[in-house]
Amino acid sequence: MEIGKKFYPHPNLKKVYFSYLALAAAVPLAVCLFVLYAAATYAPELWRGSWPYLMLPLAAVVIIIAFVIYWIQKYYASISYTLTSDEVLVERGVWWKMKHTVPYARVMSIDVIQGPLSRKFGIGSVQIYTAGYTGPVGGTSGPGSRGAEASIWGVTNFLEIRETILRHVRSRPLFGVSGKAPADVGTEILKELRSIRRALAR
Repeated sequence: MEIGKKFYPHPNLKKVYFSYLALAAAVPLAVCLFVLYAAATYAPELWRGSWPYLMLPLAAVVIIIAFVIYWIQKYYASISYTLTSDEVLVERGVWWKMKHTVPYARVMSIDVIQGPLSRKFGIGSVQIYTAGYTGPVGGTSGPGSRGAEASIWGVTNFLEIRETILRHVRSRPLFGVSGKAPADVGTEILKELRSIRRALAR
């Protein structure tokens, strides 16, 4: 994994999105077509007098599907990731652009997740968690109840990415306290607590 070079999700991510769209659109399309067929077959008088109105639900469904197809293309093109020597950078967004940064020193755990469709298309996601984070800012894919602070999804080399991030995380002390042994960190924390207690006592 090349550090500092921007990379992008695999094109199979679009196939996953299109598969979800097909599953979601199948029922409303089937209902609209069944209603049109039933009206034309069993109520020809109603069909002749009202067919433009009966076509409106189908037209609405087709317009929504076309819009989602357009959005998937634009959204996929907006996603990029960068692993620098100090942090993970995630960029995405069609109309609202998001640029999210997670320093390695804040990372507490990393999960690799593959859903059924992701496995079929050979891609997965890397979920990056920090201490106490529960929000949806960086990414929300995956079944866990705890939101990841950043998510690198739609990539084929997800295991390699996970190992690269872990390697950088393990080389850094927690919360970015660099150049100090664990005992020194504890001493610094104790000094800070004592100074706070003196300030409160005044």
